[in-house]
Amino acid sequence: MSEHRVATHLGVDADAYDRQIGRWVPGYETMIATIVSILEDALPASPLVVDLGAGTGSLTGAILAAIPRARALLIDIDPAMLDAARVRLARFGDRAEFRLASFDDPLAPCDAVVACLALHHVPELDRKRGLYARIRAALRPCGVFLSGDATVHETGAEHDRMYREWTTRMATAGIASEEARALFAQWAFEDRYYPLATELALLGDAGFPRPDCFWKQGAPTVFGGFV
Repeated sequence: MSEHRVATHLGVDADAYDRQIGRWVPGYETMIATIVSILEDALPASPLVVDLGAGTGSLTGAILAAIPRARALLIDIDPAMLDAARVRLARFGDRAEFRLASFDDPLAPCDAVVACLALHHVPELDRKRGLYARIRAALRPCGVFLSGDATVHETGAEHDRMYREWTTRMATAGIASEEARALFAQWAFEDRYYPLATELALLGDAGFPRPDCFWKQGAPTVFGGFV
């Protein structure tokens, strides 16, 4: 797997990523809040949460702040992002651990696996299906997988409408339509957004008995499954 680095893919450093992501992805804060809310209800005592493609630790920080009984393992292939996450999460002490690794590496047994705007960097269907199978195998009984990401039809009127809506909502954050289109084109070099139905089917293939969508607002989506 080639290394995905924010500085080259998005044209920003790790600190700037935190400032920009909410402008680029409408509903980003609601996406994180939805994941945290589901985990609050689902996690057992002393749970371990694995954050795949953890970035600067925004999602993990929200989880650890809201769920004091939780511990987290942050996994990312970008050292700069993990360094930023260490600074952000220092206040949580040994409740947060950090691992430089890829999506293709083995996963430790855990109670939840989460990802936020990360798994669209796995473009191949078979590879994503394999990742979902490894997640399913790593989850302990009653565990949960939650992914916050973009789900979009790849062609057609549905695709066009979703990108028009995305562009309109970015405009409320001061991003002109020309800039939005340039960002979409830049991201398309590495990102692969699948339709929600495809993601749910992949989860079913991987052994999740009842994959589901928990929140969706245009392209931004929270989906996953319990075991």
